[in-house]
Amino acid sequence: MRIAFIATYPPEKCGIGTFTHNLRNAIEMVTEGNDTYTTSIVAVSSSPSEFKYPKEVKFKVNKNKPKHYVEAAKYLNENADICFLQHEFGIFGGENGNYILMLLSKLKIPLVVTFHTVLNKPSKGQISVMSAISRRASRVFVMSDLAVDFLEHIYKVDREKIVKIEHGVPVFHMPSRDLLRRKLGFEGKRVLFTFGLLSRNKGLEVVINALPKVVKKYPDVQYVILGKTHPNVVKESGEEYRNYLKLLAQKRGVEKHVVFDDRYVTDEELIQMLKACDVYITPYMNEEQITSGTLSYAIGVGALVVSTPYWHAKELLDEQRGVLFPFNNSDSLAERLIELFDDPEKADRIREAASLYGMQLSWPKIAQRYLTSLDNVMKESPPEILLEGNHIDISVMPEFNFKHLRKLTDDTGILQHTKYDVPNLKEGYCIDDNSRALIMVLMARKFIKEADLSHYVTKYLSFIHYLQKDDGSFHNMLKYNYGYIPEKDSEDAFGRTIWALGTLVWEAQSDGHRQLAIEMTEKALPVVDTLKSLRGKGNTLIGLCRYAGNDDKRMKAVKDKIVKLADDLVDAFKNNDSGSWRWFEDILTYDNGILPLALLNAFNVTGERRYIDVAVKSMNFLEKQTLINGIFIPVGNKEWYKKGGKRYDYDQQPVEVMSMVLAYLQLFRITGDDSYLGSLFRTYLWFLGNNTNHVSLYDHKTGACYDALTPKGVNENQGAESLIAYWISHFTVLEAYYLQYS
Repeated sequence: MRIAFIATYPPEKCGIGTFTHNLRNAIEMVTEGNDTYTTSIVAVSSSPSEFKYPKEVKFKVNKNKPKHYVEAAKYLNENADICFLQHEFGIFGGENGNYILMLLSKLKIPLVVTFHTVLNKPSKGQISVMSAISRRASRVFVMSDLAVDFLEHIYKVDREKIVKIEHGVPVFHMPSRDLLRRKLGFEGKRVLFTFGLLSRNKGLEVVINALPKVVKKYPDVQYVILGKTHPNVVKESGEEYRNYLKLLAQKRGVEKHVVFDDRYVTDEELIQMLKACDVYITPYMNEEQITSGTLSYAIGVGALVVSTPYWHAKELLDEQRGVLFPFNNSDSLAERLIELFDDPEKADRIREAASLYGMQLSWPKIAQRYLTSLDNVMKESPPEILLEGNHIDISVMPEFNFKHLRKLTDDTGILQHTKYDVPNLKEGYCIDDNSRALIMVLMARKFIKEADLSHYVTKYLSFIHYLQKDDGSFHNMLKYNYGYIPEKDSEDAFGRTIWALGTLVWEAQSDGHRQLAIEMTEKALPVVDTLKSLRGKGNTLIGLCRYAGNDDKRMKAVKDKIVKLADDLVDAFKNNDSGSWRWFEDILTYDNGILPLALLNAFNVTGERRYIDVAVKSMNFLEKQTLINGIFIPVGNKEWYKKGGKRYDYDQQPVEVMSMVLAYLQLFRITGDDSYLGSLFRTYLWFLGNNTNHVSLYDHKTGACYDALTPKGVNENQGAESLIAYWISHFTVLEAYYLQYS
């Protein structure tokens, strides 16, 4: 059996990597001399090129590059018999680590997974990812009974798939405890010990605050804190927490009894310190820790453990294998420690109980349990393989590239036009592009977790705020020198702005952003009643539906307007529907997918069947006119397509693709019919060359998009509208790809 692990891996310092390394070595140990079993590693990292991996690492994945996951699946299918995934949300790219689903969608061999974190209050996205992995997996391993319960009742994982196997403990041949104490300088001291990366949630101040009482009775007590400060903490606040602990020790008069050991140590060194100390303390501040490798190590070597009652500790220290004390309670901790020092026989009984249980946790024994499960999996029929993206091949999609977005966005907002790829300052800015750019960035934040995009949100929102008039409507154009460009207000632009504000109400990471979006929307509501154009109404309808969401108060404020706008669209459809021409007007013009998309949004918030009935009829008609032999051919911008008249194929606009892709996604959300995913993806491929001219509209070097497809090729300008249309379509495809697993 060729077993391939997917995980972080040493020399990268990561608990998951250490676990994988130890498990892989243990499997190699227990199968030594048996050529039936081989192991290999697919190492995942944000920068794999920085590490000199050992020879067992056969393939490397940059966690933030989607194509690497697809390539890794191909490697696994050709070089492994079973894929063993080590899962933790943070070690994979994408929202909630959802890039791993790209790999699983193309995996053709059996999958097993160890879930290292199982949350009891997961987000919908976290449930979606873990449920998708679990459906694909033949076995799901966890390390505690509570994790089993969470998987079954919160994540709805089939109980027969779940196997509990505790965290393994390294086996080292080491001297007696007395010799270790002499070697480590612990002799003649009562040593309290804590290990781990330092951060505020570790609760070390609770131990320091307990020391005065303990030291008063036992002045030979020494508290050893081993570990560096967590790298993320160092980035944010340096050594503030370590310095705080040192000052606290001085304030409490116990600085001579506290030792800070700022080192990374090997497993062997850690095991020695756990075996030699008098008490190992884990004073974590909250209960939500499902596994702790170090706690398992401590029990494995028979250490005397005193801990707060977080989940793993409550389970592992049950049956008098350790001592618990309440969260954030220094007085209680002091009492427990004094009691143990007062009664050495009790302390020895606890150590013995821990040691007996720990004998089951040695890595060779744990490895053998895993191997038994893997052998059983190989004898079974694997779960149904996920469809390969339901017609979405994510591997052909470009990697994220916002180079052109950065070029077009200045301190004011996003400039609307370019001359070739050069920003055209003469044309200034428009609220349309800044509103859609705001929507695009809010979508991007779901998929580009490592990038800080909040400054774009602030710029585009500030621009919209600047252009709002006293009556709630909006100026449409702004010169580069900040003067308004006089022209009639655009109802389309008004609607798109309400769409952007409604989206921000739910997607804002800042309370200030959210409150301003609410305030501006409320100010604009009277203008809604004056709208005349269908697309102005459609865009506004989408915005109001997003603004209301599932908030009863906001829904009450805008429901009448939502119903009025949606009914206006339905009436327009009925007035023009002739059976063969099923559209809202007697002409197909621009941004056509917006009208059915608006009704789909109205159905979502009202449940009125008449809205989805018209949306489906109009989308079916629109698809027949534009998706021809698998190629998207939007109505050309040269002349509109009048009922009974001639259809023009050029110039084709990127915004047509965007509105259709959005509408297809909404149809899939509502109906679950994955044929809409196929239509969505074929429409998106227009950008990448699946069009009448077989040329790419997307510029892979800059992340820009050409403004139109013309009879001779492309319009070589690369303005904001086309750029935004591409990236909104791109993120919509990604959302559709992951949604299919929900």
